[in-house]
Amino acid sequence: MSGCEQGLSGTVLHHKSIAVNSMNRRLPAGILTVIVLSLAAGCGEAGQNKYTAKAEVESTPKTEVEEPVAATPDGAPSVELLTAVYPSLDPETLRETAASGLWEVNQGTAYGYLTPDGRYLIQGDLVDLQTGESLTEQRRNESRKSVVDQFDADQMISFAPKGETKHDLYIFTDVDCGYCRKLHRELDDYLAKGIAIHYLFYPRSGPGSASFKTAESVWCADDRQAALTRAKANQSVEPKQCDNPIMAQYMAGQQVGLRGTPMILLADGTVINGYMPAARLEERLKAEGL
Repeated sequence: MSGCEQGLSGTVLHHKSIAVNSMNRRLPAGILTVIVLSLAAGCGEAGQNKYTAKAEVESTPKTEVEEPVAATPDGAPSVELLTAVYPSLDPETLRETAASGLWEVNQGTAYGYLTPDGRYLIQGDLVDLQTGESLTEQRRNESRKSVVDQFDADQMISFAPKGETKHDLYIFTDVDCGYCRKLHRELDDYLAKGIAIHYLFYPRSGPGSASFKTAESVWCADDRQAALTRAKANQSVEPKQCDNPIMAQYMAGQQVGLRGTPMILLADGTVINGYMPAARLEERLKAEGL
């Protein structure tokens, strides 16, 4: 096998084993597709890095024990050694976890866990069995929140309740999305429950498309709220160009792992995928103590 060979069932990977074996020729979707390709970029010619022997012959005894590649002499994990094994890793993406010995690695909202010797990459959520909470989802929430926090209030189109604001929703929207339009038609229901709506654009058809240009025109309109309401009612919006954050918002949607619109984020980064009526959303927020 060449440089990076696959480990157990495609979910735990040997550092020398990112290539697909004959039993499973497709990498799992999600975290491994993103992170494994990043780690693979750290391998040298023929998929090997400087810690990997040139080749392993087929007759190598299976009982052979390899030396750890990223552990310090006392077995403790090391950022320096892990990044030496995988030069493509940004040290900022490595973080110690509550689980002794496991290191978190992420690309955007895709998360995995490296063993301290750098040998195995583990796919899946890290769950605290005492509390039942997913530590991985907490980190995803933090990541999504940091992305949205890049945008100031004047870089979003917002609709606020007349009275007290109890909750803030950050919604990635597409002017041509059916459920985005439905949500906007029910805007008054959300506002009546003290829920503020902050829109960021995510034209699903991408840059240069008609939806993207409409989003830019909405942003450049004298009255953005009115222009957005017209666009979501399938009414024409005067074409305009100006400096705008549409591309930045579109890229932010990709960073938070958007799969479809509307994508709703709570203030703490918790995600609600898809449309949810105001009454049911209010019930969910109360049930979660928010």
